[in-house]
Amino acid sequence: MYQEQRSNVRQRRTDEQQEPDSTDERDTTTNTDSKRSSGWCEFLASVILAVILLIIIIILVIPSPIEPKSFSVQKAPELTGALTPNTKLRSAQRVYIGEVNGPESICVDGEHVYTGTMDGKILNIHKGQITVLAKLGEPPCGGFEDEPTCGRPLGMRLDHNGYLVVADAYLGLFRVNVATGDVHSLVLSTQMISGTQAKFFNDLDIAQDGTIYFTDSSTKWGRRHNRYAIVEADDTGRLLKYNPKDKSVEQLVSGLSFANGVQLSSNEDFLLVCESTKYRIWKYHLQGSKRGEMEIFAENLPGIPDNIRRTPRGTYWVGLAGARYAGKFSFLDYAADKPWLRKIITKIVSQETLIKFVPKYGLLLELNNQGEIIRSFHDPTGEKVPAISEAEEKDGVVYLGSYNLPYMSKLNLQGL
Repeated sequence: MYQEQRSNVRQRRTDEQQEPDSTDERDTTTNTDSKRSSGWCEFLASVILAVILLIIIIILVIPSPIEPKSFSVQKAPELTGALTPNTKLRSAQRVYIGEVNGPESICVDGEHVYTGTMDGKILNIHKGQITVLAKLGEPPCGGFEDEPTCGRPLGMRLDHNGYLVVADAYLGLFRVNVATGDVHSLVLSTQMISGTQAKFFNDLDIAQDGTIYFTDSSTKWGRRHNRYAIVEADDTGRLLKYNPKDKSVEQLVSGLSFANGVQLSSNEDFLLVCESTKYRIWKYHLQGSKRGEMEIFAENLPGIPDNIRRTPRGTYWVGLAGARYAGKFSFLDYAADKPWLRKIITKIVSQETLIKFVPKYGLLLELNNQGEIIRSFHDPTGEKVPAISEAEEKDGVVYLGSYNLPYMSKLNLQGL
């Protein structure tokens, strides 16, 4: 009996030694998980550190494409009074979808509608039929790198002899015979004007005597780098004058931040010039005791003014390329006095991404002769009309242009 008991005791001891300890297993598992977790934390920390170092390298080493200037802007306006939001722009009808790409400026003459497109064409639209009236540049066209040689027709007007005068962003100022399509150059982009070569022909207007007033948005940046020109707050924009008698070109005003739309008053005693980056419109006096002087016509606009056109009522349509208003973040407003921030942003963000900082909000303004906003048309979501380059009114219909959309829009004013 005694021997049997001793044998059982030895057996139990042997079994206990062979039986795994569950506590040890848990400890081993916990240690393994801890090591894995620690490994992931170290990996994430390394990634974060690498990203931080990369950003520092970008900030310190990679040059910025722009040399931003500090400027000040007023607090964005409230959308009240004549700016009270509505949905009137949503009633606009899209026309020629996929047939006109970026109809920046529009001329309406009876049953003919003329416009220029992103692929360098000047189009004649007659009773819905689209034909190419002229091409100012050389193919290939349609790509970013092609613009300087292909050309980009922007502002255009019919002169008093029925010729179409066109400002091509890259190539210069031209007169086009609308009957034959023949092109005659007036001012070539290679011409020096006041000792400086124009880089960005933009908009124009024509006086009764044939004098052409036009803008050079920048002597530094071409049209394809227009976002850089605005974000930099480049102030090399100019107002220029072409004299048809002796074919001379005179610089009237310099130092503008993205000189844009141009419009003569009804009796040609002054000229209005949009300054896009600063959200304002200047009045340049052509007659009287203030001749040659500039004064503010409208300021702190609720967006970036593009072209300006006189209405049949003697007021002015102003198309906004982007909106800004109280309660909505505006990157350009926020970074106006922070050139260092704009320099960093343009190091790591492309031009196409920069445009996404502009809120989608379609807005068309009507101003009176005192520069006051008397009426506005809105598309708060920007789904129908996200931006407007120009508004041309004819027989109760406003033709809306765009610098990048593949269509034109028509807004019937009846009932609005």
